[in-house]
Amino acid sequence: MSNILEIDLDRKLEIRINNERPVSLKDLSLSLLSFNHQFHKFVESETDKLTDVGTELLIKEVRKGSIIIELVSQAAPIVPLLWEGGTLCQWSNLVQGICHWLLGKTENPPKEVSKQDLQEWYKFVEPVAKDHGSQMNFIVSNGGTVVNNFTINSTEANAIQNEIGRKIERLDSPEDHVHRRKVMYWYQAKFDPNSETGNRAIIDDLSKKSMKVIFENNAVKDAMLHPPEVFKKQWHELAYVVDVEVETVRGEPKMYKVLKYYPEYTFDPEED
Repeated sequence: MSNILEIDLDRKLEIRINNERPVSLKDLSLSLLSFNHQFHKFVESETDKLTDVGTELLIKEVRKGSIIIELVSQAAPIVPLLWEGGTLCQWSNLVQGICHWLLGKTENPPKEVSKQDLQEWYKFVEPVAKDHGSQMNFIVSNGGTVVNNFTINSTEANAIQNEIGRKIERLDSPEDHVHRRKVMYWYQAKFDPNSETGNRAIIDDLSKKSMKVIFENNAVKDAMLHPPEVFKKQWHELAYVVDVEVETVRGEPKMYKVLKYYPEYTFDPEED
């Protein structure tokens, strides 16, 4: 069974999904919409703002075992899009470069990518990633001569999605590892202002495990160990709101460094 995506501007780009199982309509639709949006962004980035270029995916034909779709340029001037080798060859090179970067074959992407871009590339390979043994073939031809040809199999599609997940997770994490206004409670503490050992705390939002905790200055630690008497509870029974920097070892969180304490937000976790 084959689903064929045929795009014909100044060159012909054929994307053939050789699938083992039927492709979900939702997965195929999201894949094509993501592909279309990425192509549109590519065209916009390579032309000036005065150039009116319209592109969209149009279903040309549906038949047993295949779906043929065209990506058309609506009344668009083609001259600004003519690179050496043609628009679609340039575009397919970008797609191949993105895939190689996500597979770890190259160090840097061929073009800067955003979180939204990563999410759309994730959706694009979804039909193949979900179907073990399937593959997606990209073939660019010029007058019957193949100028670019590469394949992504299901194993590679899964690897691409896994790498995208890791990159998005890193994008979502603060670059400086500083987390603002997190709820912390004591696991154990040492009442020695000159000691950096014996102090452990838990911040559920970051880790369920207790971790070593140090302080930007002793005044912060002292304030957290001597809460206002209005609570009528011991220091270890209260919750504290803090800014913390997470220190890591080989990428694993190992220690909290409390940078700031918000005493006005201290609360009793047992109260509603």
